Amino acid sequence: MKEYRYFKQNEEFEEALFDMELTVIEDSFKNEETVYIVYSDTDLTDIFKSFGIEFTAADINETGWEEKWKEFLQPGWLTDNVFFCFDAETPAPSGKAVRIIPALAFGTGTHATTQAAARLLESVCQGKSVADVGCGSAILAITASVCGAEKVYAFDIDELAMGNAHENIELNGCKNIEAWAGGIESLNHHADVIVANIITSVLKVIHGEVIAKQPEYIVYSGILQEEYEEFMSDIDISGYVVEAVEEVKEWKGVRLKRC
Repeated sequence: MKEYRYFKQNEEFEEALFDMELTVIEDSFKNEETVYIVYSDTDLTDIFKSFGIEFTAADINETGWEEKWKEFLQPGWLTDNVFFCFDAETPAPSGKAVRIIPALAFGTGTHATTQAAARLLESVCQGKSVADVGCGSAILAITASVCGAEKVYAFDIDELAMGNAHENIELNGCKNIEAWAGGIESLNHHADVIVANIITSVLKVIHGEVIAKQPEYIVYSGILQEEYEEFMSDIDISGYVVEAVEEVKEWKGVRLKRC
C-alpha cells in the first residue's frame, strides 16, 4: 500500500477518488500547511497526472505514519463540551471524551470540518437515532453516542476506514453504534439525524437520498466558506429550514431542520 500526498484541493479529482471508493484525509499537522493524503493498493500515478496534480508517493512502511501521527496530533476540544484524545488513558479535563486511534481514515478531531460538524450535531443527539454518512474514523458517530443518541448508524464506502471505525467504537465502549461498509443507499433504518462531513461535490450527489429519508435534522460539513452560497443554492431543501451555521477557520457547516 502507498501513501499519496498533495497540497491543493481539487474537487473533480476527489470525486474521482470517491468513485474509486478511496478516502481523502485532510489535515494540517501542527497547524502548518494543509496536506491531503490518500492510501491505496492501486497505483494512482496516472490519475494524479491526468488532473495535473503534483504529489509525492511512498510505501507506508517507509513513511512511519503511525509514529508520525502520534507526534503531530495533540488532544483538544471537539466542541465546548466534548474532548478528543488519542489513547485510552488521557482523562477529559471536564465533560465528555471521544478517543480516536490515529489510522488510515479521516477524522481525528483536529480538522475544522470535523469540529464544525460536531458542534452542530451535539445539541440534537439526545434520545435520537443518528446516521453518520462517510463516517471515516467514526468520530462523529462516537460523538453522537456520548452526547446521548439512542442509536447510531455509521458507514463508509472505504473498507479500510471501517476497520479503524470498529476499533474506535470498541475503544469508546459505544455499544449502541452499528457500523458497516457501504454508502447512503445501504442505510435501511430510519434516522432522526443524518450527518455527513464530506466534500461539497459528494454532498450534492448524496443529498437527494438524504432528503428522501426525511430525517428531522440534516448536518452537512466540509463546505468551504466561499462555496457555501453556491452549495446551498444547488441543493433542494424544500421542507427544511436552515437552523444553524457553524464557521471554523475557512470552513462552514450547516444544520437543516424539517419544517
